[in-house]
Amino acid sequence: MSERFTDPAYLAEQYGDAERLRIRLETHARYSENRGHFFDFLLGHLEARPDLVLLDVGCGHGAQHVRLRQQRMRIVGLDRSPGMLAEARAQAREARLDVRLCRGDAERIPLGDASVQRVMANHMLYHVPDRRAALREMRRVMAPGGRIVLGTNAADNGRRLIALHNALAAKLGYEVPPTLYDRFNLGHLSRVQEIFPTAKLKVRHDAFVFPDAPSAIRYYASALLDHVEPRPADDGHRHALLQLMVPEIQTIIDTEGVFRVPKNAGCFVAEI
Repeated sequence: MSERFTDPAYLAEQYGDAERLRIRLETHARYSENRGHFFDFLLGHLEARPDLVLLDVGCGHGAQHVRLRQQRMRIVGLDRSPGMLAEARAQAREARLDVRLCRGDAERIPLGDASVQRVMANHMLYHVPDRRAALREMRRVMAPGGRIVLGTNAADNGRRLIALHNALAAKLGYEVPPTLYDRFNLGHLSRVQEIFPTAKLKVRHDAFVFPDAPSAIRYYASALLDHVEPRPADDGHRHALLQLMVPEIQTIIDTEGVFRVPKNAGCFVAEI
């Protein structure tokens, strides 16, 4: 399986700053069939309580830190991207949040044993080279009675859009690597249970409902568009694929009224 999703160059492109991530978050907020927020789903399983210490692994730009602080939790945010951490710090200053942010990898968490009561790793484990090591580290830093919530996607999340991309990429002579979700998805409960025997699966059903081609294309261009091998040095694949994708999506909308893309997701929840 291609390891591009853990490659430092790929991660720097995708998460050097929050722009691409922000596009994806905005798309989920605007075009999701399930109008509830995915983080509400996670928060419900996290069982937030005042003064508990939460480790947010792969915290990114701290998108949920304001809401977590509203629960009066003490937050430690961990991320390997300096750009993401800079944005998280800027947000914390602007919102006057008391948040501890540190740079590091999930496989080597820079915290002491049994030092936190809650761990959240939201849609990030598929980027970790050694997921077993990361889960062990999360287990190590959790205090007895602690709870962990691992958010991820179903294996078939976004497959309708992925199938279109794969067919068009093949038409242009490109190969397509495995998807991000093949590395870690809701089908991997047994892997989580190797480290957290009490882990249970929680599923949230949802879909994108795109009313027009531009809204779908903006999301497509934020990540999936670049999933081709070999990727041209001049990124010439981008224009060529967009030229093909726009009419494909428009034809679906003309026929069906909308472009609906199922995107089931969920989390693993465990206690120790």
